[in-house]
Amino acid sequence: MNTIHKVEGFIHRPGVHCDSSALRDVFEYHGFKFSEAMIFGLGSGLGFIYWKSKQMPYPFAGGRIGDFDKNLCSNLGVTMKVHKTASRKRAYQALKEIISQGIPVLIHVDMPYLKYLGLPEEAHFGAHSVVVAGIDEERRIAFIADTAFKDLQTATLKELEEARASKVKPFPAENKWFTFEFPPKLTPIDQATKNAIRKTVENMLYPPIRNFGVKGIRHFAEEIIKWPKEYPPEKFPSLYEVAYGFIEEYGTGGGCFRYLYSKFLKEAGEVLEDERLADSSKKYHEVGEKWTQVACLIRDIPRMAKRNSEEAWRILLEIVDEEKNILRSLEEVAGK
Repeated sequence: MNTIHKVEGFIHRPGVHCDSSALRDVFEYHGFKFSEAMIFGLGSGLGFIYWKSKQMPYPFAGGRIGDFDKNLCSNLGVTMKVHKTASRKRAYQALKEIISQGIPVLIHVDMPYLKYLGLPEEAHFGAHSVVVAGIDEERRIAFIADTAFKDLQTATLKELEEARASKVKPFPAENKWFTFEFPPKLTPIDQATKNAIRKTVENMLYPPIRNFGVKGIRHFAEEIIKWPKEYPPEKFPSLYEVAYGFIEEYGTGGGCFRYLYSKFLKEAGEVLEDERLADSSKKYHEVGEKWTQVACLIRDIPRMAKRNSEEAWRILLEIVDEEKNILRSLEEVAGK
């Protein structure tokens, strides 16, 4: 009886964002090779959200939209199904069955349970996307493609079980796995590129509520001024470091995902043979640098509260104007 199930021909390339790098790996395995930046951009991944509620210990500010993977597949004509089960046994059997067919499996995991990541127990994030590319039942290990790592990582099947079954909120893993049905040909790349840019413009310029898009950035600017009093650093020591991380480090590629989107726009300009996109790419990179400045100012608010919160407010308002101008230019390129 074969106890080793490995996906032949699977290639992992390191990336900066878990979802876009995992989807890049899956798409290439199925014969459709894209850069991570193109995957991110074709899924209209760029966005902004500022959210706080009584159920949250402190606010969240993030630079991408939630339905990026669904957008990507819909835009390119790929069928994606999301599966979830309360049964650990069923989750494993589904994983094993798919891998036995020679197909890599994209799953969600709660990060601290995977020891190769070296994270503290409290650093829960259950929406981390990885691709399982093999199982060795005799050694009780799984082979995992994970974002920034060059080579496949190994985790025990017990670690993987715990990581998959985690119910820790606000992003519980809940034994999710994803399956894909690829057509013989994807949506023509020029059409898909324009569709993706158009949707990003819509999400950013015309959001349904003020917490999203450029309205959300302005709202964030108004809120950041209040943070030192509303969330005193001595009582909320994690807020400022975590906020920095969500803008600059935690799988964003830096600059609140703006550097990653800048790379997409450069490639999109080559696809569409439109020099305006090269200019927008350059400008979005510059906006990314301002986001990096904001992140660093936020991280240092515990040391210089009033000065840093006011400086972050000022730069965020600049970002609002600059992103609006870039997005209006993109609207002209993509058409309404």
